[in-house]
Amino acid sequence: MGRLKSYTNIWKVEKVLYGLNDVKLPFALTFSQLGWLVGTELLVIFILRKIPPLCYSDNFLFKYVVIPVGVMWFMSKKTFDGKKPYSFIKSVAAYICRPKLTYAGKKVIYGKHKFDEEITIVRCERVCQK
Repeated sequence: MGRLKSYTNIWKVEKVLYGLNDVKLPFALTFSQLGWLVGTELLVIFILRKIPPLCYSDNFLFKYVVIPVGVMWFMSKKTFDGKKPYSFIKSVAAYICRPKLTYAGKKVIYGKHKFDEEITIVRCERVCQK
């Protein structure tokens, strides 16, 4: 049992799948893991099998089992800065896209600013006394 930092984690219990109909799974899967597994499997079947280097491989086990299970494990178990990989990638993309130079939280826009002020010139002549 892990330590809870707040009581909200008590109510955020992820649903776990232990079997399909009467077939028991070798290990429990959460619904997010199942989503990553099915999504990666569909991606491999319809798109990635036509793109090198997977189009050159005839290894059925690698294409349709190892890659989806690896992506599922990586996306559900690995964390960067305490965030899941998809959340970390989203944060990095948001950082890259947002303006870097700000003033009071707003983007600074550089533009041509014309000054229509009159310029007053002051001249001072000093008289030297000997």
